[in-house]
Amino acid sequence: MKKLFCILGLIGPGLVIYGFFQPVFDSFFGWKTVPNEVFETKFEGIEHTKYVSEIVRSKHVVDSIHRVSKSPSISVATMINGRMVWTYAVGFQNLTRMTPADTNTQYRIGSTSKALTSLGLGKLIQEGKIHPDSSIQYYSGLFDDKPEISVRQLASHQSGIRNYGTCICFPIWEYYINKQFESIEESVLEFESDELQFEPGTDFAYSSFNFTALSLAMENVSSEGFLSYMQQRVFQPLNMLKTNPDYWDDSSPSKAVPYEIQGRMYRESHQVNLSNKWAGGGFVSTPSDLVRAGNALLDSGLLNRQIIELITTPNRLNNGSVNEQNYALGWRHGFSKRYFDGNREVEVIHHGGMAMGGQALLVVYPEYDLVIALTMNKGDSEGNFQLFDYVTPIGELFISKLTDK
Repeated sequence: MKKLFCILGLIGPGLVIYGFFQPVFDSFFGWKTVPNEVFETKFEGIEHTKYVSEIVRSKHVVDSIHRVSKSPSISVATMINGRMVWTYAVGFQNLTRMTPADTNTQYRIGSTSKALTSLGLGKLIQEGKIHPDSSIQYYSGLFDDKPEISVRQLASHQSGIRNYGTCICFPIWEYYINKQFESIEESVLEFESDELQFEPGTDFAYSSFNFTALSLAMENVSSEGFLSYMQQRVFQPLNMLKTNPDYWDDSSPSKAVPYEIQGRMYRESHQVNLSNKWAGGGFVSTPSDLVRAGNALLDSGLLNRQIIELITTPNRLNNGSVNEQNYALGWRHGFSKRYFDGNREVEVIHHGGMAMGGQALLVVYPEYDLVIALTMNKGDSEGNFQLFDYVTPIGELFISKLTDK
């Protein structure tokens, strides 16, 4: 009996330690070899006859990326002048069931969710329901012990609110948290009392919690739940019918299973609950839906030109300098020399995202009325975001065609 109590005495603390550090322990187990069939499976979607050469060459780019990245699947979409001209998918959305990906496969889009939330914010500003320079204190009744934090500062990461850290929770890292939050206010209360990193408006520090707080303001002024507002007022008008919150218990067959990849080995990603960050990193979508969102900055009719300029113009700090990431209100906006070997500056408005087992990039080229989105069901534990390297050659092909016409 004494031996039994000793064993039980070891098991209890062992389970607690495992709970705190579960992602680390789990990372040693469950690895399997990526099947060769992944790289031979392709889904042909929309192919506009006007861009046959560009599409053929872009397919070669995606096929090459697929092999290099070892992602189980990749999906891409291109829209020009408000018209879908190319959609394509390669690989498998589910390696256990060997289910091929198609252009309706939904992927975790991580922080690309912020760009979608920005459209919802823009619509509320356009309707006069929220003002970018009013405070989160006014709209929420929270943060009373803090200096005033404006909606504009939240949306541009200039509030001083911290990013993910550690907590007394299972697991110990907030990024991996598996807790169900029943409301946005409950999510905000997790960080509302923490000290700010700096005086609002004086510096820039990227944090998804900015958008959690922002979504509480949006929810309160819209008189409906944030998720409902986004579905009814943004996604449905833009025909984004495959964009949804990534509920942790949703096993929809259209969702890509999130994976970790190491060389030719794969395993399912650690299970996470994204209910504390819907607005900043909690949506699943398809490239086709994402380019529809990007097109809202061009000619969809969702927002007027004044509002589009507001949410896409890099927000300046109090001292008048542009923040280090050219970050606007949910979008990054600048001129890139990535294209054409640096011989041509290309205006780009964009947002990328990384999530557990997913990556996404949405790029808008305003000069060419061109939008491209790319997604994959592969995370990256080291934080290497390479999707710009993947999208750039595709962008060059279509820009060249549009320039030559």
